[in-house]
Amino acid sequence: MADNTESIKSLWLKLKQLAQLRYDYAKLTFAEKLTLILAMLALGLVGILLLMVMLFFLSIALAEYIGASIGIAWACAIVAGIYLVALIVVICLRKYLFINPISRFITRLLL
Repeated sequence: MADNTESIKSLWLKLKQLAQLRYDYAKLTFAEKLTLILAMLALGLVGILLLMVMLFFLSIALAEYIGASIGIAWACAIVAGIYLVALIVVICLRKYLFINPISRFITRLLL
């Protein structure tokens, strides 16, 4: 009878250890995935910021180049029109450019 009680206590201790290990593993997995998501978010924000600065200077250069022949006001209007067309293209392709890649990344990360 005492031997049976010892084995039950031993089994209970092993189960507690297993539960603690699984809990620790879940915490570490969550921390890893959260770190990956935040790193991708930070990288995306830095990339967008740098792209905006680059587009700003390229817009000024393009407006100056076009403005030399037709006037700066029309050149700025043409550059604005180019951005309007780019915006329409991005809106039309938002599913392929943003939604699908983000959903694939999150799905791959969580599964």
